[in-house]
Amino acid sequence: MDQQFILLKKGNYLAPQYITYDIAGILVGITEYPDPIETGIWHSHERSLISFVLKGKNLENRTSTQISRTPGDINFYHAGELHQNIYVQFPSKHVSIELESGFYSQYELTEAEIEHAIDKTPDAILLFTRILKELVINDQVSQSSIEMMILDLVHTSFKMKNASGRWTTKIREILNDKWNEYPSLAELAMETRTHPVTISKYFRQYFSCTLGEYTRKLKVEKAMALMKSSKSSLTDIAYACGFADQSHFSRIFKQQTGFLPKEYQKL
Repeated sequence: MDQQFILLKKGNYLAPQYITYDIAGILVGITEYPDPIETGIWHSHERSLISFVLKGKNLENRTSTQISRTPGDINFYHAGELHQNIYVQFPSKHVSIELESGFYSQYELTEAEIEHAIDKTPDAILLFTRILKELVINDQVSQSSIEMMILDLVHTSFKMKNASGRWTTKIREILNDKWNEYPSLAELAMETRTHPVTISKYFRQYFSCTLGEYTRKLKVEKAMALMKSSKSSLTDIAYACGFADQSHFSRIFKQQTGFLPKEYQKL
């Protein structure tokens, strides 16, 4: 690549506004582009990084691909991986988690395992909201809490990976495709050609939650994206995501994220 690029050291970002929280090998950064500004500098990060789009939109170029990043999207960057972000919607706000090499060695993890853990799972999106809530609380146990949340996400990913190729993969596809519905156990059994007793017995083992909890996570995930990318009312979003009413929506949203919907809208 002929372009010049910047290597960003720990806790440094290109955004005009950012704040960081250093938590024993895990650095959380909140970056903001409040107003239109020229962007597009090729850069990489000294440490591996997970980035969550809270609001706004950007086009991202990597050495061989281009992706569009919108609210709710999560991406992983290997240490030193070149990329270019062109912001096309303002204000824009991202939450990032930087992981130093000591974190990987301490828990015997690899970058590939972290990357796999955040792939197409509602737990990864909810992880960021829970981290934001811990940063609001910011007490003596916040450090351990954030660390445990990341490790729990990886552990759940390990269980799903070990079950890949079985009925679990098909069920996850069905639930993601029908996120605004409530597929029944009988329907899942029929579509996967798996006995309902087998699904009932092992669902929690592989998904780390019940069927009801998983479907509600998916609905909250979709609601989070709509709240940041559309001008629809919370009532309309609640109905669009399959909740009975706004009260039901608020209760489940608070349960899953730690925030009330109105609080999340203001982040």
